Amino acid sequence: METITRTPTAAPISSSGRSARVTPLARAMARLAAWRVWTVGAVVYGGFAWMFFASTAPFAIPRVAEVCRQPPPDMRVAPPASEVHDFLVTCGEPGREAYLALQVADLFYPAVFAFFLASSLALTLRLLAPSRPNLLALAAVPALAGAFDYAENACAWIALRAFPQPGIADGLFAAASVAKNITSWAAGLLLVGALLALVGRRLGAVASRRSRA
Repeated sequence: METITRTPTAAPISSSGRSARVTPLARAMARLAAWRVWTVGAVVYGGFAWMFFASTAPFAIPRVAEVCRQPPPDMRVAPPASEVHDFLVTCGEPGREAYLALQVADLFYPAVFAFFLASSLALTLRLLAPSRPNLLALAAVPALAGAFDYAENACAWIALRAFPQPGIADGLFAAASVAKNITSWAAGLLLVGALLALVGRRLGAVASRRSRA
């Protein structure tokens, strides 16, 4: 009987010359490291960002700030329970309706933002260190920021539902806000650092070629 031998699939090679086992998380993030994926994410996020921060839509942040005469708690860092409740009191009925509309629209924004930032980070890390695929796992940090953003939104929904009584969510708002801001800043700093390293490497390569010419 003829023996059939199978050739094992080669594993990615690390910079040290040893085979690197790619983690499931890094493999999942690698799917975002494509220009086509990034372009779709950038277009969708750009539209959402404009509607949320610059438009006059009923759910836009400028509209809520105008009606309530102050920015919503979502735009502050760690607002205490008293600030959350005072915001709902000061807004009045029209302001609370506008804030509720913002929360409805905000069911989509955290996911859109996390997707775009994760794709940007994954693509940059792939270009920066193609021989170190496990670094792509860092592109999952924006997903944490999105999760904490949803936790903050849940606190806003509960606070609106409990009004005019103060609710437990008023106090939890600050914790969700801190977690959201820390993870968002961490993801942003990772992206900026990776971009600077990539640009520095490209400029160094150009300078090296010119010096040899």
